[in-house]
Formats: sequence, structure tokens, C-alpha cells
Amino acid sequence: MKRHVLVAVLSLFAITACREKQTQKAPEQPAAQPAASAQDLSARPTADDTAGQARFAWYLFIQAMTPASGPGGPLAFENWTEQCDLNPNMIGCPSGAQGNVRALHGSPLLAANTNTAVPGIECSPMNTAGFQGYPPPSNLSRSAQFCEEVFVNNPEMSFVKTNGLTTLKGQQTYGNAPGNGGAITFPWDAVEIKADWVSPSSYTTPNFQCPDPTGKLYTETINGTCYALVGIHISSKVLPNWLWATFEPNSSITNPNRCDPALYDTCFDPWGTTSSSPYAKGQPVPPQSAQLQQAMSAAGLNAAFSNYYLTGVQTEFVSNGQPVPLGNSFVEFNAGVSPGQASCITCHRYAYFDGKQPPAGQPEDNFGGPPNGWSSVGYACNQPNPTANCTPVVAGSTSQDFSWMLGLMPYQ
Repeated sequence: MKRHVLVAVLSLFAITACREKQTQKAPEQPAAQPAASAQDLSARPTADDTAGQARFAWYLFIQAMTPASGPGGPLAFENWTEQCDLNPNMIGCPSGAQGNVRALHGSPLLAANTNTAVPGIECSPMNTAGFQGYPPPSNLSRSAQFCEEVFVNNPEMSFVKTNGLTTLKGQQTYGNAPGNGGAITFPWDAVEIKADWVSPSSYTTPNFQCPDPTGKLYTETINGTCYALVGIHISSKVLPNWLWATFEPNSSITNPNRCDPALYDTCFDPWGTTSSSPYAKGQPVPPQSAQLQQAMSAAGLNAAFSNYYLTGVQTEFVSNGQPVPLGNSFVEFNAGVSPGQASCITCHRYAYFDGKQPPAGQPEDNFGGPPNGWSSVGYACNQPNPTANCTPVVAGSTSQDFSWMLGLMPYQ
């Protein structure tokens, strides 16, 4: 693939430079585009095209991981807006994360799963004990920690700020406005990235360095500390229920449980690898496909990303009557998600604000996924025999369009 071909592709991440300001109501979904050729990475996928979904997930990944200012510069997504910059009073945001200091913070999902307050500290403890019979990696240090950042692209940042969605009260006001039907609906070009980082001090020997001498991990020095990028969640509003994708490095140090069906699920990437079927931990890792390698080369990606793989893509809750799983062996495991219970689309579907002011320092009442007794994998309302009132929120709640980021906003 020629470099100019990729550059000419419409970038979902830069088009706000010449957009008109967002109106209060979100724009309609764009007209369907024809099927993508090998070069047309940005063509919108359909809900039943698994290869097209994987291709589009890689398009988002490549755009996000492209160096912003030369090979040694920051990655493109690191120049987006971190969620703590939308409102520094957001639950869990660290103090002092301004100027040249990155807003590394703990995992709100971990806090929700352990019924503790969302920590306003830089990092969260890793899972060194395991759960439900599934053991932790054997190479963790006793003080192992991981850090998280959540970035939104310009279309999403503009939509949130323009429509006053940086507080729960503002979200409720927006949802109750004429024509919005009690719901927030993001623009189709909104993209969120959750990046998880880990320091070599979290591991016993062997660990890694900055830069990683093996070339298998993308590393950065952030706020004076060496980190490896070990988990990348990307969500895109390109489909009504969003497109959910998660990526991991093929590293026995940081991600030894990748593709383990006993944990979350096997890995499946029919576009970015040479395999047309799922593969599991312990099986040979399929090579990256020629079309992916060409696209990465054209974008000038760091060589370490040739060792990063798409775990899977979600665009629906159930398929053929069975819940669709998706989990990241690093992110979900360390955030306290039980084996067999990972589903990005299902967890985020429960994002509603019930109108109640939460206690100081706490997110909205419905934060963190389904309440007790509701499905974690396969949204309850999509089951074959749902209950009459299957949405587990009180009447009059404001739909936050799958965004737990909105649930972390302060009340007012």
C-alpha cells in the first residue's frame, strides 16, 4: 500500500478541524458505504461482516498509533483529550495532572467490581491473587500496579463540551430536551480509547526496559517512569451500538493469558492475521496479514506494533442465541472481571443516570455494569425470553449511550 493512499483516507480523528459546531441533537448516521477494498480501510463496516469489522478496528488502531511528530514523537491518540481534561472534578482523576503531566489514574471498573470508592490515585493494584480458581500470572511482584488513561477524539470532545455533558445534571438536561427522548446519542465519528500501562517494577525477572530490547512491547517514559502499553480498548460510534475492539501484545511477560478461553475467550481476527478461525493460548500465533503489515508500514508505526494483535470485535450482544464475549486478558483480569463474564458491549449498555445525586466522591448509582442478578455477557433485554421490564434502571433515567465516562462526571 502506498503511503499516500492511507493518508488520503478520511480520518475519523481529524475531521473536526473544518466541522460546524455541534447542534444539541446528534447528527444522523451517514449513508452506507460500499464494501471496502484492501486499500479502503476506513469504509464503514456492517453488523454482519466480521472481516470488515476487524479491518475497521485496525483502521482505528493504525490512526491512533501513528506517530504524531516523527518516529520518536507521541502517538496520535496521546494528543487527544484525556477524560480528566474534560472535567478535572471527574471521579477518580488525580490531582496535579496538568501541563506536561499525564493524567494516569486508577481503574474505575476495578473500583466498581470491588465495591470501593474510585481511587483518585495514579495507579491501581494488579490482581495478584486470582479468583474463581483462575490463577494470576506467576511473574507479578507483590506491589504490582497498572495505570489507565481514557482519551476521546475531537468529535466526541466537541460533542461533550458543546452540549454540557461534563456534569450529570447537564446530561439529564440534555436528555430531557425536546427531540432527545431522554437519551444522549454521540455523533457517529466519536471514538474512545482506553489505554492501560504497566511498569517493569510490577514484574519479577524477566521484565522489560524502556525501550524494550526485544522489540515486542511499545514502551514510553511517562511522568518520569517507564511503562509498556499492555491493553488497548477502542470503541467507535460507527455503528448504533458502537463497535468494540480490544488489542494486546503477544508478550509472555505482560500478557501471558492472552486468548485463554478459560479466562474470557479465544482470539479471532479474520482480517489482520492469516487465520480465518479463532485461536487459543498455547496454539501457534498466526502471523499478521500482508495487508495489515502494509498499512502499518505506510503509516510509519513503531516496529513493536508488529507484535500487537486484535483479540476480537463486538457489535452485538448475542449471536445465534448465544452471548458474545469479549475481554482483554490484562485489562479485565486486573479490573476484577470474573472468568467468563467479560463483554464490553453488555457492560456499557447499562450506562444510565437515574437522576439521583450520588454521595460525594462516588459515581452515579448505576455505574460499573449490571446490578446483581442481571446478565454480564449478553444484554438481558436481548435474551430469548426477557422479562417485561428488562432495563434495570428506574423510570426517567437518562441513557448515556454506552459511555461509563459520562457516569464518572460530577453531579454539577
